[in-house]
Amino acid sequence: AGLLTGNQPTADYFESIIEAKKAPADQQKKFAKSVSNWILVELARLLNQTGDEIQSVKVEPPHMVELIDMVDTGQFSSSMAKTVFEEMFNTGQAPGYIAKEKGLVQISDHGAINEAINEAISGNPNPVAEYLGGKEQAIRFLVGQVMKITRGNANPQVANELLKEKLESLK
Repeated sequence: AGLLTGNQPTADYFESIIEAKKAPADQQKKFAKSVSNWILVELARLLNQTGDEIQSVKVEPPHMVELIDMVDTGQFSSSMAKTVFEEMFNTGQAPGYIAKEKGLVQISDHGAINEAINEAISGNPNPVAEYLGGKEQAIRFLVGQVMKITRGNANPQVANELLKEKLESLK
């Protein structure tokens, strides 16, 4: 907390994001922790790189709220969110707009992921045979193939779950 409150402009920016969220009391603590992590890690890194002051930050508080909500709802992986945040920092644009422009929204849709799974299975018979033969680590390679096919946009947890179901149905 001292890192946030020790600098008045940083504390003001933090407070403005918290106020923009209007989160229910039971969610305030989790949201405040997310905000502080973004400010103390990603924002601090970018400010350090550019030599800018926090007062000149282009990221509007409602856009920070939107970004954190998109991570919390699984629309962004953490690496996608960092990419989007850097673009927000540089342009001041909203995360939803940036994600759409750059095709960075995480895919959690089962249909789209299942298509990639089918492609990964048909294109990689050896790891499939290894998995079916009891070598469970082979699924990691196949999840990697699904991620490659979806250009990193598939939700890895969903991909792993669906892939496991599909492979089990082949036994």
